[in-house]
Amino acid sequence: MKCTAVTEWLPHYIEGLLSPEAERELTRHIEGCPGCARWLEEARAMEQIWKEMDGDDELRLSFGGPDLVPPVMAEIERLEDARRSNNTQDSPSRRRFALRTSWIHYGLAACLTFVLLEFGVFEQLGYGLTEINGHMSSSVTKLFGAQRTH
Repeated sequence: MKCTAVTEWLPHYIEGLLSPEAERELTRHIEGCPGCARWLEEARAMEQIWKEMDGDDELRLSFGGPDLVPPVMAEIERLEDARRSNNTQDSPSRRRFALRTSWIHYGLAACLTFVLLEFGVFEQLGYGLTEINGHMSSSVTKLFGAQRTH
């Protein structure tokens, strides 16, 4: 078994959702691979932190930093009020300029995306999404419980 497969299946391994055969294979690999063993320790530590934060809103706020929602929402409201009070009508030339500017932004975004793809910046994106999906699905399962079909 390769290390990439181990890291992909690690969330399911921690939660005991793997078949006995797959669990034995992962255990055998982890016992022989110091990198994957460290990865497992870190994942278990993160799982513990996640479980501690699930029930404690005060801990979640202190761990994640200050609650920025109220000041950000107040600033958005202030900007909206200022925009409404100005209530300037767009002229045709202003609309053309905005349209041209938006196309330039789209072009630059496409070029930047191409350059980032060429340099391999998104190479690990698939793995990260798979890992996040594993964590989210296990959290949802814990929150709502396993669905039973009758």
